[in-house]
Amino acid sequence: MTNLVALNVEQHADLKVNDNIGFDHVANQHVVPVVAHEFVQVSTDVPVVFVKHAETGQFQSVAMLGLQPGENLLVKDGKWLGMYIPGIVATFPFRLMPTQHDETQLMLALDTDAKQVGSEGQALFLDGKETDYLTNRKEAITAYFEHSQITQGLIQLIAELDLLVERNLTVEVNGQQINLNGIYVIDEKKLNELDDEKSLDLKKRGVLHVIYAHLISINQIRRLGKLKSELGESEA
Repeated sequence: MTNLVALNVEQHADLKVNDNIGFDHVANQHVVPVVAHEFVQVSTDVPVVFVKHAETGQFQSVAMLGLQPGENLLVKDGKWLGMYIPGIVATFPFRLMPTQHDETQLMLALDTDAKQVGSEGQALFLDGKETDYLTNRKEAITAYFEHSQITQGLIQLIAELDLLVERNLTVEVNGQQINLNGIYVIDEKKLNELDDEKSLDLKKRGVLHVIYAHLISINQIRRLGKLKSELGESEA
């Protein structure tokens, strides 16, 4: 369960956050959102792909952490096995939420039901003021939100250029094939066929390195297959 509560010194003066609890809160998530600014880092660990919202039709960039729903192959015994922790995971249990009177304004919130939140760890307030820890966490999640807004603009541009195509990916694990559906990738052939003006526009907007990181990351699906195979062997 999630219980997002707006942070304020009156109600949460004694609240603390323990960042050493681990990553069990995402142990059952096989995909998590990622922003364009972290495609390169994420691509060293796992595939970065696109999925389409069933109702809105809007595309979103995600990191594949598992090959099946409910499976996160980068979390074992609460520890993160990858080299890079995606921003959406690293900023937990903090989030931004709309204010009560103006949905265009955002405020810092905390998931008070998270195991990380309690009486042990880093203090959020001291003598009625924010601690350096809280200030740093606020800056990190604000930057992540800003990056997510930029990412949506970049994805919209890519979609308008008709570069996203649906692909059925297949990975073999212990002699069995796992088929992955509902995944969208950038069509490299269509990308190369763009006219000079559109290609130059992508370059000026800083989109090309994001696209190439995504394309290279697709090969990491084999790493997920290897991790799943090793997990099966360890549980045998």
